[in-house]
Formats: sequence, C-alpha cells, structure tokens
Amino acid sequence: MRSPYTVLGVNTTAKAGDIKSAYRQLAKVWHPDQNPDNPQAGSRFAEIAHAYKLLIDPELRLRFDNGHIDARGRRQARPARGFAANPFKTFKESMGAGPQPSAGSQSADAGDEAKFEDMVVHIFGDAAAKKKQSQATQDQTGQRTKTDAPGMDEDPLTTLDNLFKKWKSRHKPKTVLPATRHQVEITLETALAGHEDEIVFGDTETVVVAYELPAGTVDGAEIVVPSPKPEIYGDAIVTVRHQEHARLRSTGSDLHGDHPIELAEAVLGGSIVYEGLDGSLRIEVPEWSGSDTVLKVKDKGLPTRFGKRGSLHVHLRVMLPEKPDPHLKELMRASKKAWYL
Repeated sequence: MRSPYTVLGVNTTAKAGDIKSAYRQLAKVWHPDQNPDNPQAGSRFAEIAHAYKLLIDPELRLRFDNGHIDARGRRQARPARGFAANPFKTFKESMGAGPQPSAGSQSADAGDEAKFEDMVVHIFGDAAAKKKQSQATQDQTGQRTKTDAPGMDEDPLTTLDNLFKKWKSRHKPKTVLPATRHQVEITLETALAGHEDEIVFGDTETVVVAYELPAGTVDGAEIVVPSPKPEIYGDAIVTVRHQEHARLRSTGSDLHGDHPIELAEAVLGGSIVYEGLDGSLRIEVPEWSGSDTVLKVKDKGLPTRFGKRGSLHVHLRVMLPEKPDPHLKELMRASKKAWYL
C-alpha cells in the first residue's frame, strides 16, 4: 500500500491544516457519487480516507513516521539483530549434548573432528564430506585425488552458479498468453435488464464459455472473460456497444431522447407522455419552454453500480403545425405590428 503522504500529495512536514485541505480537494474529485462510471473511484476514495485518518491523528502519524505501523495501520515487526535464526540450531538439536571429553585430550580432538564431519554432512550433504576426505588424502600424499562427488571438484562459486541456473530453469515464470479482443452489440433494453452471453475460445478445438453482461452495462465497457485453458488460450476482452435505438441514446448511465411539442404547449406549458425504456411517463412541461429546454427525470436511466439508476433527459423540440394556421399567422402579424409601434 502507498504511503499516506503520497496518497494525499503532501510532504512529511505538512501541518494538520494542509492535510485537511488536501483531503477535502481529493475527496471531492474521487467521491463515488461524483464518478458513477469510474470503477476505480470507490477504491481510490477509500485509500484517500484511510490516509487522512492515519495522518490527522497525531499519535498514529508519529507511530507511522517512526516505523511502528505500516501504511495500513498494522503493527510493524521489529527485525531481529544479526541472524533471524541460528543456522546451526537444527544440527545441535540433532546431535544432542553428547559426552564432554576433557580439554586437551586426543579423544576430545577426535570427537570434535567427528562432530565437524557430521555437521558438514548435515548442512552440505555427503558430497561435501567426500570432498573434505579427498583434501585430507591430498595433504598426506601430496597428490590431488579426484572425488566422485559431482560438482565438488569445481570452484565453489562455479558450483553455486550452476545450482542457481538449475533453480531458475525449474522456476521459470509462467508465460501469459496475449488476450484476444471481441466486440458485442446489445440493445438498450438488454443493458437495462442484463444478459448472459457466450464466447468461443480457439479456432480448431473450440471451447464455449458463458459470461455475464450485468444490468447497467454502459456503452464502451470492457469485460474480461478468464481463459478456460490459460496454457492454450489467453483471456478474452469483450467491448460492449449499444445498438442504435429508435427513441433513445445513452451517455454513461443516462438516457437522452427528443420530443416534439406544439408552439402553444411551448408558450403555455402543459404535460406530455413520453415512452421511456421501461414504460410510459407523464412529464410536466413548464411555461415558455423553447427548443433548448431539457426535462430531467431521475431514476429512469440505466442501473449503476451503487444500486441506483441514471436519469432520463427529454430534449424538447418546438414544432409548427403541419398545415398553415391562419389564426396563428394573424397573431404573429399583430404581434409584429405591436413590436414596431
């Protein structure tokens, strides 16, 4: 987890007022209600709130600065001095206390030698013991005796390097196959209700996998379908597009549509019946509504991640009668004369 100073964008010497100011600005930008179409807004806002909670409390901030707690607020384990564990502890336990011969005696030297041999075998294996025996033979005869222990006649660094290469070959990271991209078109009605679709992996040997298009899937959303056989196929990324609708168009979770009204309705006001995505709606038209008037109806758009719905925006379009209206024309002439008088 990132440092709380990094999350809030303040330095380590920032005062409480600076921390509060930075928190308020970031909280306004990343609040989930302000970002209904951003799936990362919730986690980002939670991170900002946690960082503020950690730094605004003087005691918690001091404990974090001193390394007693981490960025999550959890207690930090203090590293032990020297070795974390005694590398010879297991050997000592396996060997036991054993008899303690008198100091300076030959039997004590032999016992120490035997214990050293056992320790070498215990830690490094039989091959190391054979290596030591060959060195002892070489010291006595003056000739180098080749041991049958594999790798023990090589330079220790060379042996370690070869062992590391073998370890790397056995622990190679799994190759991640590239993802394939697909596109699917759905109706606005499907986006409202949700839908289960299928995708095919492979060309010769095909595998069909079902995946869910959740209710409220917006235009341009990408859904990752995990591969059923990662060693053969990569994941599938499905881009969702909304089909053209007869009355509506989508923008995120909101829906937009046009509705014509007569000149009398635009001037005097009234009510209209508009066919929304999930039924008919009666909407009030205020007086003096022009073609730039947009009537907003809450909770009649597509579902959102927070259990709510977007809004329906009805754009009014003032229309003249299909046939010329002599009374309307006379009214316009009279009004025009009055303007010039």
